[in-house]
Amino acid sequence: MNKGPCRVRCGPAFTSMAVAGMAAALLVCGCGGGDAPPAGGLASVSDAPPAPTDLETPRVGGVLFDSPEEAARQALEFVAEGDAESLSQLALGEADFREAVYPRLPASRPERNTSAEFLWGMLHQRSRHALAFTLDRHRGQRYELIAVDFVGETTDYGPFQVHRETVLTVSAPGGERGTLRVFGSMLEQDGRYQIFSFVTD
Repeated sequence: MNKGPCRVRCGPAFTSMAVAGMAAALLVCGCGGGDAPPAGGLASVSDAPPAPTDLETPRVGGVLFDSPEEAARQALEFVAEGDAESLSQLALGEADFREAVYPRLPASRPERNTSAEFLWGMLHQRSRHALAFTLDRHRGQRYELIAVDFVGETTDYGPFQVHRETVLTVSAPGGERGTLRVFGSMLEQDGRYQIFSFVTD
């Protein structure tokens, strides 16, 4: 647990097109500022042209919460119990990624040649590894949630928004206060929230 929280409220070789699509997906999937491309390098999602406005985007399913705090409390409870399966079910599912999120990403454009299958596979693998790491470090710890902040940028995709770099301010059983990165981004649609993935780096 990190002391001194930063409280900023809100966020084989690949071809160049595939790498650009992968970078865009990583930004959406919850990577922090440390993974941002260097100046003059790959464009971020926010730098890319807006997604088409004539798409019909279905509502995301899965486990939705009325607030980021509600989602965080549930995630912390499952972390304390070491319940990887229940935690995994809190995150965006494959069907919602393919049907609602992928068509809105710049990486979905035909000239990018980056499939939904490729992006989902990359996201899912990284999310599983990150979740395993989080459970190894915090399993059995009962944290009390104090606040939820998005210290990364928020991107508006029209029907939904992605809030990046979620930081939880918590209190440990002994009273020590600090910050945790349990999950990365959150997706907001119609005022309800879902954990995007458990990728936090």
